[in-house]
Order: sequence, then structure tokens, then C-alpha cells
Amino acid sequence: MNLITQATVFAASAHDRQIRKGSGLPYILHPMEAAAIVATMTDDQILIAAALLHDILEDTPITYDELAVRFGSQIADIVQIETEDKSKSWAERKGHTIETLPGQPVHIKIVMLGDKLSNLRSTYNDYLRIGDRLWERFRMKDKNMQGWYYLGMLKGFQSIDHFPAYQEYLTLARRIFGEP
Repeated sequence: MNLITQATVFAASAHDRQIRKGSGLPYILHPMEAAAIVATMTDDQILIAAALLHDILEDTPITYDELAVRFGSQIADIVQIETEDKSKSWAERKGHTIETLPGQPVHIKIVMLGDKLSNLRSTYNDYLRIGDRLWERFRMKDKNMQGWYYLGMLKGFQSIDHFPAYQEYLTLARRIFGEP
């Protein structure tokens, strides 16, 4: 089995029975979409596998060490950087991402853009369907705070703004939240 297939199987097993907020769809569809987005920016199997695994440490019982043994420290390190510290408040976690993203290397930004664009696609589609009721399903129910987060990451993604995925992210963020 190649690396991407291994990561797909592992992620599907780890996220088994998890459901995407508000949609009722299997959660694994999000990491798969994130990986597909990453694959539009690079053919680096490590980055595509990291996108498939990006929520493993945050949302499953799998540990960094388990991930590193199975997929190597390079992938585990990328996933670790993507992982939020759930002991902190929503604003602290998102603020940390906004602050640190500009200084991250391009490969981290590519994986993060895959994740965040997948989230924005889902958010935009639901926003078109149900409007501002959408925000009720999130921990942070304030649309302005959600906008602060998604628009706040634009600066961090500027070094990869040549990718169509960035342009799509920018368009969706502006349609949902307005101009930065």
C-alpha cells in the first residue's frame, strides 16, 4: 500500500462513526477533501498524507507517538502543528493560529489551506442553505468572531496566494464575512 492509501485507511478507521457538524455526513469526508485540495497544490505524498491525518491528534485518541511510529516524524510533526490545544479557549486557539501562520513554512501553509478551505466550502454551502442559523451549530456562535478567524488567516496565506485554492478561500471568506 502506498503512503496516501495507508493514511486514508488509517484516518477512516480513526474517524469511524464521527459525523461532520450539521450535515450528518461521515467526518472522513473532510480530511479526504482537505487532501484533495492539497493535491491541487503539490504532488508531495507526505503533505497529502498529512492532510488526510490532520485531525487525528485533535479529534481521536491517537497520540503523536503512535502517529510518528506509523507514518514517521515528518508527518506527525505537520499534524502536530495543525493540532489545536483544546485546553485553551476558542479565541486563544484561533488567535494562536492567526499569529503563527505567517511564520510557518510553505508546506505547513499548504496543508492548513487544504483544511481551512474544506471548512469554508462546507460553511458557505450551509450558509447559502440556512443563513445565519448556521452559526448556532458552532462552539463560537458569533459570525463576527468566525469572520475574524477566517479573514485573519489571509495574511498568513499570502505567500501561497498563487494557488487557485487560495483564491477560492479568499472568495468564499469574503462572500460569507465581507471584506477584510
